[in-house]
Amino acid sequence: MQKVFVTSALLLYSVFSSAQTPQLKTNRWITSGSVFTLVNDTANNLLYIGGDFTRVGANTGYGAVIDTATASANLTFPQPNNNIMAVVSDGSGGWYIGGDFTQVGDSTRNRLAQINSSGQVTAWNPTANNTVYALAVSGSVVYAGGLFTNAGGQARNRIAALDATTGTATTWNANANNGVYAVAVSGSVVYAGGGFTSIGGQTRNRIAALDATTGTAAAWNPNAGSTVSAITLYGSTLYAGGYFTTIGGQTRNRI
Repeated sequence: MQKVFVTSALLLYSVFSSAQTPQLKTNRWITSGSVFTLVNDTANNLLYIGGDFTRVGANTGYGAVIDTATASANLTFPQPNNNIMAVVSDGSGGWYIGGDFTQVGDSTRNRLAQINSSGQVTAWNPTANNTVYALAVSGSVVYAGGLFTNAGGQARNRIAALDATTGTATTWNANANNGVYAVAVSGSVVYAGGGFTSIGGQTRNRIAALDATTGTAAAWNPNAGSTVSAITLYGSTLYAGGYFTTIGGQTRNRI
């Protein structure tokens, strides 16, 4: 059975205390809204709750591993302390994740982390100084896009190539002047979408093709009229989504 990692926007927590030391119980059920009253029926081992909620269920935090056959969530995986914005397979049953978090499980991980197939946070720790919105893996390189200006121990403006083993930034440096929200890789080309107007040393409005070796922008230039927030490849076609109404020299409303 396959498993996939999905993210959740649920921002609620449930805190329970022991007699000695307060503990955060991440495996407790939670509600989708405020709880205003509790009644403990000790005789029947029941707790009645009331409030503004419409749903009660397991706490999946900001991410969960979902079995594709049973749709059940594995709640033992380490949780980040803030949003996950991007997830990509590491090719070995685990995941690289990016987002707004500064901790995953018990490990300090600033906006980039790897969780292996056993649910453990690995030593991979590039550290980005601002939000990571996009990830793509190609061979031994993890490409990251976002709002950061430093990643993998080097100054990298909003897009970076990171060693998939050590987490250090490679010499590849495309240098976008505004946010990168989407990244895709095809062979020797790295495609990027975002809010930038300059990347790879050239004027490129919100979408660009970059040389995977040098980081320079290719001649390919669709020139999107507004932000590109999603891209995906299918054969020789790149699909784009975002806020634009013109792209590729044609009127195209947002996709």
